[in-house]
Amino acid sequence: MQIAISKLVNQKRLSLGLTIERLAERAGVSISLISRIERGEIENISLNKLQAIADALNLNMSDFFGDEKLSGVNTLALLDYLRALPEDKREAIAESILRILKL
Repeated sequence: MQIAISKLVNQKRLSLGLTIERLAERAGVSISLISRIERGEIENISLNKLQAIADALNLNMSDFFGDEKLSGVNTLALLDYLRALPEDKREAIAESILRILKL
């Protein structure tokens, strides 16, 4: 799980064009903490700090604890997009995506 959190924080930070310093400022945590997280050197972090980092990255806490195979930045963005749709539209889009993938 630690590796997944490290990877996600790094990928999302880069996709938003944030430096480690800017992310730390937005989250209200130290630069050192962000750097250690991205290097996978954090074994314990308070939920409050993790929530602050998630908020600064426009992530949900659940994104840190989900299936590691579904933890990529683009995968999470697609899942968030689908979650936000009404059920009938979500199913129609999911069906279309699956049809495209089967081509």
